[in-house]
Amino acid sequence: MIAEKNRFSQKEVRCPHCGHQQWESRTALSTFCRKCQQYLSLVPKRRNELPSKSRPVRDRFVRCPFCGAGQFVYSAALSSGCIACGMGLNLVSYQVRGKSGDRLKTLGDIDFHPRCEYHGPRVEARQVRISGRVDAEVCGSERVQFRKEGDVEGGVVAPDVEVYPRANASSAAIVACALWVAGHLETDRIVALRGLEVADGGSLRAGRILTPRIQMMGHASLLGKVEIRPLPQPPEVSLPALEEIARRIVPEEPLFGW
Repeated sequence: MIAEKNRFSQKEVRCPHCGHQQWESRTALSTFCRKCQQYLSLVPKRRNELPSKSRPVRDRFVRCPFCGAGQFVYSAALSSGCIACGMGLNLVSYQVRGKSGDRLKTLGDIDFHPRCEYHGPRVEARQVRISGRVDAEVCGSERVQFRKEGDVEGGVVAPDVEVYPRANASSAAIVACALWVAGHLETDRIVALRGLEVADGGSLRAGRILTPRIQMMGHASLLGKVEIRPLPQPPEVSLPALEEIARRIVPEEPLFGW
């Protein structure tokens, strides 16, 4: 009976490292050799794909949005659990085309493609790349990039905010450690804690700019009320720290209007 059960519900696999044979479920995608403890991929190889003898590596760092704890996860993982608080972590990357209003909160990346229209709750991701219209706040734990025509009705918060060459971008407000403008950017308010750079050919128009340093390159242009002064630096760069410092700097006015 055991042999018949194995034949139909299980499959026999051979370890390529030590030759040990063992039974596994037919639906299993990976396992570990019970003899040498090496990782085994059970996914069929493509003809031109060389066999891999190494285990998958936890080489992607993520920070839990619930408790702030950091950890390394597998680069191909779509979800995980926080090692500190146990909350589930979404690691999926999203591609937004056309019209959408789905909630987008992930530790992966989000791409807003040209001519897309997003109207929904606050957008949170590791990296956000914008080439469409986003009627929401946008937060990137690493960076936010305006690639082409990018219009954000809410504020943008990220350690690094970049406006690519030939991009035409707008936002209600921007809070960043570093802001780099190589295209055209219009915004009401900017807080750049470490400084901002307008590249050759770039243009920036803002109602108010707070930063300790501005660098203008070549034929760059800037229009707006600029205040150059030292700004507090967060002990650890994170979205809550950036927002808190920005609100302390300008307590007399709503920074984002959200």
